[in-house]
Amino acid sequence: MNGRSYRLKLVTGAAAACVALSSIGPSLAQPTTTLQGSWLAGPDGQGPSTIIGRIEAPRNNQKAVSSSNLLVSGWAADTTAAGWAGLDGVEVWSGAKDKTTSSKLASGIVGLARADVGDALGSTFTSSGFTAIVPSSALQSLSGATTLYVYLHTPGKGSWYRTTSVSLVSTAGVNLATGATLQFPTDPIVVIARPQDGTAITQKQVNNKFSFNGIALDRNTITDPNIQLTGPGCSGCNGARGGIGTQARGAGISSVTAYIDTPPVKGDNSIFGNFGTPCGSACLYANVLVSNLGSLNVPGRPRASIISGSYGSQFDFSGWSIPINPALLAPGPHTLYVTATSSVTGSLNAANQFVGKTTTASVTFNVLDLGHKKIQP
Repeated sequence: MNGRSYRLKLVTGAAAACVALSSIGPSLAQPTTTLQGSWLAGPDGQGPSTIIGRIEAPRNNQKAVSSSNLLVSGWAADTTAAGWAGLDGVEVWSGAKDKTTSSKLASGIVGLARADVGDALGSTFTSSGFTAIVPSSALQSLSGATTLYVYLHTPGKGSWYRTTSVSLVSTAGVNLATGATLQFPTDPIVVIARPQDGTAITQKQVNNKFSFNGIALDRNTITDPNIQLTGPGCSGCNGARGGIGTQARGAGISSVTAYIDTPPVKGDNSIFGNFGTPCGSACLYANVLVSNLGSLNVPGRPRASIISGSYGSQFDFSGWSIPINPALLAPGPHTLYVTATSSVTGSLNAANQFVGKTTTASVTFNVLDLGHKKIQP
């Protein structure tokens, strides 16, 4: 698919008036022309709809497991805003927010980089991405077919919404691959240790490298070794590299996948080798906040982590680490998403293949340009 075809696909359905890229481009180029929006007025919505955009995740009628976090993401913009996308907030509700039976499930982030939308619709739309993560705790009270209301807020026109439907499946306590009762139904666990939420990272770094790292593990036991594994292990983590003399044990994780800004559609992260691609032993078994020698961020040299140690000695080597060059990220706010895929807990697909259960964690961080000479953090 070429770039123009992709942009045509992106725009289709974004708004009632947005039927082809050829008609959208000229409209946005003329400030006197306002596109009719596809978002509906919320309780405080004012004036005609000028909000265009779409919900990309979850897909309509998508199945979702109530014991896992749910990612809600997409893009949107106010076509009458000058110089920016015109949105300052996003919320996800279990129904219309003016109904007493509804509740807010999550607040999210707007203004995320969407180079693809900017290329298709004009530079005003470049920072039009939005995202929110609905925690599993908020989904526990819901079941079956559920309509999610995604509300966008504008400074002068109030809130506007679109809906998407999910089919919530309650599988808490059961491993769908083996039928065994799960002792830890919310696993796998994934933690982002670096950066912490709100961290400022300068583009200037020693060796042009900044390492994202954390831990990932699944505490559930193996009941069928034919389809469940401890993880890839680390055959290279011997005395010469890691100083432990034995192979690192698996932590019940088959891989981690990292994205910046807009999973599962990549933002400006396509240049990073591991981003958007499941990374197994290449980024697992990293050294994260070790409890003995005190060194940090040394992929391939596993030592017991003070983070994972509380889960038991079998999870001593459950770290992951992925380095990037922050100079390749645009200055400004970004969101890191890390998804851990279990090799222990999961389900069987139509081909009778094991599909690991996933958990996603996220943090926001701010990239400072090269004008900031002090290396942070």
